[in-house]
Amino acid sequence: MTRQFELAGERVSGDCSTPYTLAHVRLGNTITVTLSGPLSLREGTARGLDDLPALYSQMVRSIVTGQPMDAMGVVDRTNVTASQASALRVHSDSLWYARLGYGTVLGDLAYGTPALGFGYRAELDPFAIDVSFLNYQFRTSDYSSSGASAGSLVKLSGLYFLEPKANLTGYFGGGLSYGSTSFGGGNYSTPGSYRTDWDGSGLQGELTVGYELARATSLRLFLQADAVLPFYEVTSETFSRSGLVTTTDRRYAPSLVVSIGLGR
Repeated sequence: MTRQFELAGERVSGDCSTPYTLAHVRLGNTITVTLSGPLSLREGTARGLDDLPALYSQMVRSIVTGQPMDAMGVVDRTNVTASQASALRVHSDSLWYARLGYGTVLGDLAYGTPALGFGYRAELDPFAIDVSFLNYQFRTSDYSSSGASAGSLVKLSGLYFLEPKANLTGYFGGGLSYGSTSFGGGNYSTPGSYRTDWDGSGLQGELTVGYELARATSLRLFLQADAVLPFYEVTSETFSRSGLVTTTDRRYAPSLVVSIGLGR
């Protein structure tokens, strides 16, 4: 302890006018340390004997500078205690998952599409943060014929569990994604003119409802339904024989997906 006062710039001598009392109380591997003097008192906890030098350093610096023991001017990379290095946190479950299902793109027609996606979910008892990617609905026929595709590169959403402590529970939530929608297949709408696919991309709102099973285990199974509500419209252009755009049509095209997911 004398060395710590000297490192803090204080002169220590045998006839010091401001004596300090150092006390230790040990319970198992936990040591409660109290450093008291005429004008100040500091108390801290060390995890074992090896943790004492770091705690002594913080106590002395705190007394000399007049700052709290957790202040930036007191704690540095040389005197972090074991309890500070492993701060207590509420435990959360996390899992990587894959989903497979079927969906519908609601364009000029209702297009049925197979769907898949991948993601990561971090769960507390009542709610979860879900980050998913490559969530796509695929065309079921050749690209040149009528069909549809939709999806998102990345989606960020929040989920709320209706029965937080249960092994089986329903949930709902919502979020944002960035994706695209395409459907229709180019065609010659009239003699001498050609119409392109309906296409669009941008931000999308997403609503989710689902049911999760086996929450008490490390292997999760869930059934989920998603409604994708684009913040953009898809467009289709009509070209004349000379290659000029004669008309540009717009429409709104949401999509729905029902899928089964498995994660761990």
